[in-house]
Amino acid sequence: MKRNTLITAVTLAVMAWAAPSAQALAPAVEGTWPSAVSSSGATLRAEVNPGGLTSSYRFEYTTEADYLAKGFAASIKSPPSGEIGVSAGVTTVEVNRAIGGLQPGTSYRFRIVVTNGSGSTPGPTRILATGQPSQPLVLADGRGWEMVSPIDKNGGEIQGFRGVFGGGVLQAAAGGGAITYTSSYSFANAQGSPGASQYISRLAPLSWNTENITPPSLSGTYPESPTSGVPYQLFSPDLADALLNNGRRCRTSVSSQCPVENAPLAESAAPAGYRNYYRRHNPTGSFQALLTSADLATLALGPEDFELAYAGATPNLQHVVLSTCAALTGEATEVPGTEGECDPSKQNLYEKTGSAPPRLINLKVAASTGTPGAALASQSRAISDDGSRVYWTLGPELFVRDGNATLALSGGLPAGHPEFQTASSNGSVAFFTEEGHLFRYELGGAATDLTPAGGVLGVLGASDKGDYVYYTSSAGLFLWHSGVTTAQIAPQVAPGNYEPSTGTGTARVSADGRHLAFVSAATGLADYDNRNLKTGTAEAEVYLYTAPPGAGAGGLACASCRPNGERPLAAASLTGASFNGTGFNLAHSYKPRALSDAANRLFFNSFDQLAPQDSNGDADVYQWEAPGSGSCAKPSGCVSLISSGRAEGGATFVDASADGSDAFFLTDGSLVLSDPGAVDLYDARVGGGFPQPESRIPCFGDACQPLPLEPEDPTPGTLRDGRGNPPAPKPSKAKKCKKGKVKKHGKCVKKKHSKRKVGK
Repeated sequence: MKRNTLITAVTLAVMAWAAPSAQALAPAVEGTWPSAVSSSGATLRAEVNPGGLTSSYRFEYTTEADYLAKGFAASIKSPPSGEIGVSAGVTTVEVNRAIGGLQPGTSYRFRIVVTNGSGSTPGPTRILATGQPSQPLVLADGRGWEMVSPIDKNGGEIQGFRGVFGGGVLQAAAGGGAITYTSSYSFANAQGSPGASQYISRLAPLSWNTENITPPSLSGTYPESPTSGVPYQLFSPDLADALLNNGRRCRTSVSSQCPVENAPLAESAAPAGYRNYYRRHNPTGSFQALLTSADLATLALGPEDFELAYAGATPNLQHVVLSTCAALTGEATEVPGTEGECDPSKQNLYEKTGSAPPRLINLKVAASTGTPGAALASQSRAISDDGSRVYWTLGPELFVRDGNATLALSGGLPAGHPEFQTASSNGSVAFFTEEGHLFRYELGGAATDLTPAGGVLGVLGASDKGDYVYYTSSAGLFLWHSGVTTAQIAPQVAPGNYEPSTGTGTARVSADGRHLAFVSAATGLADYDNRNLKTGTAEAEVYLYTAPPGAGAGGLACASCRPNGERPLAAASLTGASFNGTGFNLAHSYKPRALSDAANRLFFNSFDQLAPQDSNGDADVYQWEAPGSGSCAKPSGCVSLISSGRAEGGATFVDASADGSDAFFLTDGSLVLSDPGAVDLYDARVGGGFPQPESRIPCFGDACQPLPLEPEDPTPGTLRDGRGNPPAPKPSKAKKCKKGKVKKHGKCVKKKHSKRKVGK
């Protein structure tokens, strides 16, 4: 018994001695971030695992300028006390070190280095940026707020995306100085309201002038349901042209077979009773019907027997693709329905260009008769800019109509089902996925598999020429460019970045393909720790990736991360394209210009406090600006408020001009003296801001009532005739006193001097 006890004791002693050695590892760094960042100091924090041995740590830091010029090792500094000890253990502990003596308004890089008997572990490099002493909000780039929507809105306000019957069109002019928007309130010389009025506001020398472009219509023509959308569908980039529908059929009946009751608009050449679309030329206010009486001359169906839907259009709206089961051309196939109408599940696609007859799209390869059941491949880039090429689907098949010829697209995989993703602006290059593979198709040639390993989840976008394409897979986010795939840009992206079927994905790709704006909740990107300060959950942030002009690694900037490097308290987002109702109103392909054409400005919404003046705890609109653009002089770019940061209901980004000098947003805050309240549309314009009138003296109670008018009868008969009041005496000239005398009781007397001294 004693021998066994001795053996056990020795064994336990050996195990106790050997355990630390067996478990001892080099220390690990599991998180690094700053807190309590001021204009001259900060607290550097980290989560470390000592690895089972007594360890020590130190923080190292340097200015960003030295970091970029010399590298970290050649320019590091450390707090005066050097290394600090950490007790042995295998659990993660939080450590921190306060530093001071930093320069205001300066960017730094820092890291932690932890050391034990098994080695040293440097943590990731993180960003730290000191602020300036507290100061009032000054908009970057010399911007000024301008209230775009009028003061008088008939007691109403401006709604945002999908805010009016599940729809609403909000779109800025590419060149700036104009924007269109929707409201459920009718104002600005309205001719009649369908429940959703459309407006265009244009910049004038000292104000914004607003025009109501809503045509008169019968009550109930546009259904007032949560998902019906609004009459207008889309505007051209310069807002010169707009597309709208002429209202629903069966305005006063539950039947599905009756004509449109709205009368055709004057001089539009629209046939009465048919579902139709108008192209409005906004400078003149004239309307042109897409389908004329000549286009319907051979139609066997009456206006009560078929629907018509907008499917897509070129950016300038000169080529519009329409969907209907009716046969509008001789080669189209019309499938009868159950009650004399055509079968709504068997749609045909037609392209309408100006006054030319409709062109049937859904002709299969070498076919002379159309095959119904077709759909436009996507709301985004399925139609080339010149309208000559249209990508469309028929069940599991994918085609392109190129002029008068049709070509089929396929990756050739067993049981493949090609799904259109995007195309070049001229339609000569298309990208589609098939069984998790991404293919690139050049018109008339074979499709090339860009991802032999498969696993592709979606495409975020492509360049105008089709030589750049960004895609995400189970392995992360990647760029393919001219035959080369980059290293991983990010380990993951938010699913909302890519939605090819509707064009509502939030990601943006610049025209040249070198820049990608996207949203990701992946941790540790761009030298930031994006885990929520309170919950520890990774927050979604907005990033901008810039591909190198040649071979090599690209740059990644976090646009929405806190500029001082602190952990976030909330997420950020990019505004995507919006649905405009359902039924005959489909999702449209316009995406607000969150990324400027030069990719030097990026606009986003954030619930986090990215500026000290942001105090409302709600969503606000921010701008990220590249170094050297506008007023930005920081090497890593600049983040600044576009909205006020103080409005009770926050603010939402709407759109921007192509160069980003106009940035439009909605807010309930009164940012100019003339704004009496409610939700309004504002422009934070470079060089903007109008002279404001002096504020009125506030009134209370009876003081707010207007003064009564003077009596209209100058000689009332109840008064006696008399000489009236005597004339007022003329004021006498005041006599000045000589030096050393003052006036008292009308006389000049010698001035007396006080004997009291200061401080007594």
